[in-house]
Amino acid sequence: MMTKTLFLVAVIVLLPLAVLSWLWVQMLDYYTIPVKYDGPPHPNGDLPPFPGASAENLWWFIHISDIHVSRFRDPGRTVDFQKFCKENIDVIQPELVLVTGDLTDAKTKDFIGSRQYEIEWQSYRSAIKLAQADEKTIWIDIRGNHDAFDVPHVQHETNFYRKYSIHGPDGDQGSFIYQHKLPFGTYSFVSVYALLDPGPKRPFNFFGVLTEEELKKVKENVEKTQNSNQTILFGHYPTATVVAPQPGFSDVMGKGIAYICGHLHSLGGSLPNLKALQRSGSLELEVEDWKENRMYRVMAMDHDILSFVDVKFGQWPVILITNPKRARFQAPKYEPIHKMLHSTHIRFLLFSPFEVKSTSVSLDGIHQGAAEHVKGPLYVLPWNPEEYQTGLHYIAVTATDAGGNTQRITYRFSIDGSRPEQWLVPSVILLSDMPKGLLLMYAILFSVLVLPLPVLRWSYRKGSEVLQSNFIMRSIILLAHTDIYYYSLLCLPTYPVIGPWCIGELIGGLWGVSTMHGIYVNGAFVGEVFSYAVVLLDMLLLQLPLTIFFVVRVALLCQPTTQNGCVSSKVENYKTNSGNMSTTGTIIYFLIYLILLLPIGWSYYNLKTVWYAYGKMAFFLSPKSLWSYILLIYVFYKIHLPDKPEVIANGNHANHVS
Repeated sequence: MMTKTLFLVAVIVLLPLAVLSWLWVQMLDYYTIPVKYDGPPHPNGDLPPFPGASAENLWWFIHISDIHVSRFRDPGRTVDFQKFCKENIDVIQPELVLVTGDLTDAKTKDFIGSRQYEIEWQSYRSAIKLAQADEKTIWIDIRGNHDAFDVPHVQHETNFYRKYSIHGPDGDQGSFIYQHKLPFGTYSFVSVYALLDPGPKRPFNFFGVLTEEELKKVKENVEKTQNSNQTILFGHYPTATVVAPQPGFSDVMGKGIAYICGHLHSLGGSLPNLKALQRSGSLELEVEDWKENRMYRVMAMDHDILSFVDVKFGQWPVILITNPKRARFQAPKYEPIHKMLHSTHIRFLLFSPFEVKSTSVSLDGIHQGAAEHVKGPLYVLPWNPEEYQTGLHYIAVTATDAGGNTQRITYRFSIDGSRPEQWLVPSVILLSDMPKGLLLMYAILFSVLVLPLPVLRWSYRKGSEVLQSNFIMRSIILLAHTDIYYYSLLCLPTYPVIGPWCIGELIGGLWGVSTMHGIYVNGAFVGEVFSYAVVLLDMLLLQLPLTIFFVVRVALLCQPTTQNGCVSSKVENYKTNSGNMSTTGTIIYFLIYLILLLPIGWSYYNLKTVWYAYGKMAFFLSPKSLWSYILLIYVFYKIHLPDKPEVIANGNHANHVS
């Protein structure tokens, strides 16, 4: 008997652990092991010219995103941006500047509402024009979701991008192509337009939607770049936050060496390395935001090999090593990385407003010497790449300028294609389908917290000694058979799936209806899926705490007795237990009321958001927020009446009372 019990315990405990361990290993393999390229080598990998001591076949550009020029917050954001447009552009002298959206903040003073402020757009344009940055370089700026807040359509007068951006007045409002022609080749940049049209007010304007029309346009533009040296796609949204028709956006992204974007702000600056090699073999590189972190990126093409460095504003000197390239971000499917084996010099770009006083290069910790200045920002140092043909190696470059600034860049490189594992969290974020992931997590929680209630209510029958003797299960069964608990826990999570959330002015001057599946406004359906995140938070901050509260409350106030094989709890039991509650019971009772702070706070936030974002009428016509809140108040009023409800958990629902 003991042996059977131990075996059963082992199966119950060890089998789930084994399954979870297997899943964890599979996830680690999927997200951290880079896709191995088994195709033919790049046709130009063994063809001259090779990286050497000359400045030929080299050019560079800047990528910046999420500037968020605001009339209400952080005026230094705009002041620093104007300084960047003047000083950094003058020092770095990029051929091109790409600004991938959220040029303005478009948030109201209360930080909840949203609208387009013309003064923010004027400030953005003035910063560029006063510095004459658009005259010194090619400036391409696109819209982000903040630039589309509360914009009924792209031709509407509140779409100030058309008037105040640099690219907007003369450019295509959708996806477009720009080809940068140099004496040694053509480099193509294909924009990806996934903004919602019409553009709702926040918060339901977080995920991008790439329509079939725009996806087709992107494909057509990419096809035009077949003869380009390299093709880079760029947009505001990371691929994980874009909803697209099959075969999806990642299929198109795989036509270029990289897709560069912004939007996620490196998760508030907590995850500065949102970069990964996609399954297609191309790179996805999100740049940190300018808004809070004042970051930008310098990118270079050296003999068609792409390198980059992320830089904090005010940091000098800027060092960008172009040969050898960082192993983590090699894309052998698209770039001739074999040129590194034929190269004669280590190469790096060095930018500073001050005179460069010294440089130092080391390989695998061994000092190699000081680099020689060639032309412009290019510094070189002879090396023998054959000594580093196998495996991963370290390169470190240190530079000091006359301003007393010193910077050091170090990373691993490889000649044979070896590369380290990908960073786990960035890969999980960038290689996943975020909307589907949110929906899956919501479905799991719904299955765990909601579906068991009707199952227990209708399937529980007399004579189940296990259920009668199990304290937790007994409390859940009693909860499922108490109408006031059962219907509230069933209706609160079910309604948002099937009913309208609110009816109001979702876009300035235009009324619409928001649902879990999208927004209906101005006769159009906008397939925004930020609602998936909202219902997931509902499960975590509303449904879960309420379920715990109700279960513990039933357990404390209702000591059931077995009557003819049934579990019964009567009014006398409530009175007895509430009047003679132990000290432990009192502490538990206090703690479960603390749990209620979560649903109360979350409900208050939802109500406040609807009021400030969509107006008073939307507040009152809000079944999900206001009406659900009223239902909660009614439930708590009923369960705290002096006369407690009788609960009979015997499968005979005709006896249930509220």
